[in-house]
Amino acid sequence: MSRAPISAAVLVSAGRHPVSGMARACRGDAVAMGMGRRLAGDRLRVIYAGDVSEPALKDYLALGAGRVEVVRARAGGDVLAPLARVLHNVDIVLTGARAEDGAGSGLLPYALGQSLGRPVVGNVLEAHIEANEIILRQFLPKGRRRGIAAPLPAVLAVHPLAPVELRYAYARLSTGKIEERPADGDMAATPAHVSWCVETARRQPVRLKAEDKTKSAHARLLSAIATEARAGVVAIEGTCVDKAQVMLSFLREHRLVDF
Repeated sequence: MSRAPISAAVLVSAGRHPVSGMARACRGDAVAMGMGRRLAGDRLRVIYAGDVSEPALKDYLALGAGRVEVVRARAGGDVLAPLARVLHNVDIVLTGARAEDGAGSGLLPYALGQSLGRPVVGNVLEAHIEANEIILRQFLPKGRRRGIAAPLPAVLAVHPLAPVELRYAYARLSTGKIEERPADGDMAATPAHVSWCVETARRQPVRLKAEDKTKSAHARLLSAIATEARAGVVAIEGTCVDKAQVMLSFLREHRLVDF
């Protein structure tokens, strides 16, 4: 008896260009979508949790998604429960390694795997199906790779360096569809427990360090590993103005300030 076709779905998120801030597809999610198309072809479901008017979804249409299903989500609300209800019958769920922003980004595939009771494999580079298993090649640090097998159903977090070719076509953007799933009480009844505040990342202060270029490489190495006190001036006596003047003279001498 022949086995039923594998069902697969990929979760996508909204990306932003790092310079202009323009909405675009998240590259990691686009790579995951390309891997899903290799596994399931046109049967791949592309799912987004959020607002149906998100402009970044059009890029996924242009990259090969015939249809994007939108699960309505309130800003700051929990998307795990409604996604688990949508994906409980899907054999393979693919996600990117992480979104393009967010300090906690990258936790969704593991939380989703726990909610669905499925194994989660991270850093996936290649995947193909054999019988009731999925054979994977996994990215490891320092250029190493590992081949593993996982039972179906499973959740796969795809590495951004996976060898997937992405082609943008305006014709697919014009013919593709973005459709909102009918409300089934998922997000309407889910309160936003946390009020998130999105702001620009603050620039971290850079520690000033005076470089002594007159020393030889051997002398600089000894000064780096030696435990004795470094060369400098200890200003103990005098007023606070005198001590500030000593510090300012040091900064000017080593060209750490330009005033």
